[in-house]
Amino acid sequence: MDILLKTIGSINDETRIKILHFININGEVCVCDIENSFYMIQSRVSRHLKILKDGGFLRVDRKGRWAYYSVRTPLDKFRQNILEEISHLDLNTPELNRGCKVQNKKVLIMCTGNSCRSIIGEALINSKLEGVDAYSCGVAPSGRVNPNAKKILEQNGDWSDSYFSKHLDEVIDMEFDLVVTVCGNADETCPSFPRPVKRIHVGFEDPDGKEFSAFEETYKEINDLLLRRVKTELNR
Repeated sequence: MDILLKTIGSINDETRIKILHFININGEVCVCDIENSFYMIQSRVSRHLKILKDGGFLRVDRKGRWAYYSVRTPLDKFRQNILEEISHLDLNTPELNRGCKVQNKKVLIMCTGNSCRSIIGEALINSKLEGVDAYSCGVAPSGRVNPNAKKILEQNGDWSDSYFSKHLDEVIDMEFDLVVTVCGNADETCPSFPRPVKRIHVGFEDPDGKEFSAFEETYKEINDLLLRRVKTELNR
């Protein structure tokens, strides 16, 4: 019963149905191909792919730093029937747009709740460091971005609606060049990654629950300290 529910749950989202159909008609595709074709950031692509993989539809093969997804073979009759039904839907699935042209460095910023410090770090790196793609996660995510963290980023032109609070499990299959913990708890509980990756700790005081001025100070500290450290580590 659990497997059945997980399978059905994996296709209860229109975007995932489109991605599954996209892979089914194009064969093996890279994560970056889906990014380019759907105009979607990699963390969200990876999240959808993980759910589809857990639902029993996909397999993944790693080639260098990239992950390639294809429909599992052989596929059982139940899932095969679902794929056939999807093929008859009017989905307006995008055409394949191959990616993997430019390989930016990838950095993961980790804290506990993924609502303040790591979100600010992710946004600042993406806004200010060329050739670097930043992502964030929490070891015990709150599931929401702190309104003051969003406010300070909006005021400085660094906010994007693509930022959201998520668990490490949603990004752990990505291949990072650097993992940065920005709180003591994340530093102490940071798990092992599937592939070797450099990890550093650059701690900042948690502004959660404090006045907006604390978020302004955290923003300044992250901008002054974290970005310089990340740039230094990536260039070593």
